[in-house]
Amino acid sequence: MKKLEFNQFGIMTVHFIQYTLAYCLDSIAANGFRTVDLWGGSPHYCDDDYSPADKRARVREIRKMLDVRGLEMSVFTPEQMCLYPINIAAREDYIRERSIKSMVGYLEDTAEFGARYMFLLPGWGYLNEPASEAWKRSCDSIRKIANRAEQLGVKMVMEQLQPYESTIVYNKQTLQQMIEEVDSKNLECCVDCIAMAVAGENVEEYYETFGSKVSHVHIADGFPAGHLCVGDGENPLNDYLGTFAKHDYAGAITLEINNSIYFADPDASVRKAAAWLNQNPWIE
Repeated sequence: MKKLEFNQFGIMTVHFIQYTLAYCLDSIAANGFRTVDLWGGSPHYCDDDYSPADKRARVREIRKMLDVRGLEMSVFTPEQMCLYPINIAAREDYIRERSIKSMVGYLEDTAEFGARYMFLLPGWGYLNEPASEAWKRSCDSIRKIANRAEQLGVKMVMEQLQPYESTIVYNKQTLQQMIEEVDSKNLECCVDCIAMAVAGENVEEYYETFGSKVSHVHIADGFPAGHLCVGDGENPLNDYLGTFAKHDYAGAITLEINNSIYFADPDASVRKAAAWLNQNPWIE
């Protein structure tokens, strides 16, 4: 029976938002994980928090923090969801251009972090405008960012979102369409298992659609939504893992524990996740 390896799994840092980054990385390393999906938001790391010189110093500091703990960054995930002032599909030119500039700067950070990928989201449009208009703006912005990614030699991954998060990319069909329209060798597919479940899709369908371009995975539990710690919901996680194993998936898998119920004691959820993975029949 083909299996996944424990070291493929890493922790996204977002649910440590009320703790220092040092505490977060200590927890991840102490629980046996070797990869980190760094959430790029304040207070841990956000480009708006620093002068250019201080920003470079903070990037180097984070890289050292990883190195001394024996950690590496699988993905750098700048915050891009609706509560942050970043939207590469914004109708307002000043928001869109500022957002593109931020993402380009984060590409440079990705290279310096030594991360395998930068995580890029398609943005969103207003609900009272045609989705096609937001789509065009998003595609144009992604092409601009991808051009810089190609110059830097930085790979990017994009996931499908849930419908309440974006009218642009919200299932495997729209994700495939966006990746094909952008047509960049530096933009590949991340399968988000929560959004997949919400859309009524499964992992096998993503392999039928993307094949070897399945480059990263987000996994969490839910009902089917919720971004809960593995084991805290009812999603068929073993089915997901079995399909990834069947296809010899060798990339990184982010445990996206992204729910406020874990904010007070994020370390407990990391311990629980490690125990769940160590007992899982699809992982060795």
